[in-house]
Amino acid sequence: MFENLTLVIVLIAVLWLGAFAFYLYTSRQQKNIADEVEQLQKRLDEDEKQH
Repeated sequence: MFENLTLVIVLIAVLWLGAFAFYLYTSRQQKNIADEVEQLQKRLDEDEKQH
């Protein structure tokens, strides 16, 4: 009985850790993309001012 319970607890912990790692990864990616969009917007604004 307890072998199965231990396995279930370990699986739940692994799934939560995986979900948390995925959240951290995607939040970093979102920040990088937002930074790139901001840089592109600045470049576009500079180009518009020159023309």
